[in-house]
Amino acid sequence: MTNEQAWAELPALIDFSGGYDLWDVERLVLFAGSQKAGARIIERIEQQLAENNIGHLPTKLPTDSTCRVLLYNKDQPNLGFILRLVHDLATHEADDNTNASIHQLKTLLDGISTMYQPNARRDAAARHAPRSVVS
Repeated sequence: MTNEQAWAELPALIDFSGGYDLWDVERLVLFAGSQKAGARIIERIEQQLAENNIGHLPTKLPTDSTCRVLLYNKDQPNLGFILRLVHDLATHEADDNTNASIHQLKTLLDGISTMYQPNARRDAAARHAPRSVVS
């Protein structure tokens, strides 16, 4: 497999992890076929990630090989997409699309919240329920 093919398969690999994945810089450097995280290597990695529509946090990759990086797929309607929206809202000036992006983010977060609400209600009820006394 060529390096280009490996980069092209990275979005599917990240999707398999739920649309996001935690990598350290060293893993990215090795994935890029390099040995050390120099400034030019990091620049090429950032370019490859962008070309394959993979976002990353922090937005500027560090050269410290032990630093962790959160990668996310910008295209898929999953948590990676939510991360992209948050990133875009945090790093761009407000414009005509801001309101729509905020609304979209709120809708997506509401969907996630409803998945956890039944558990939160059950847990709250359990905390406030009278405790039985065991003799």
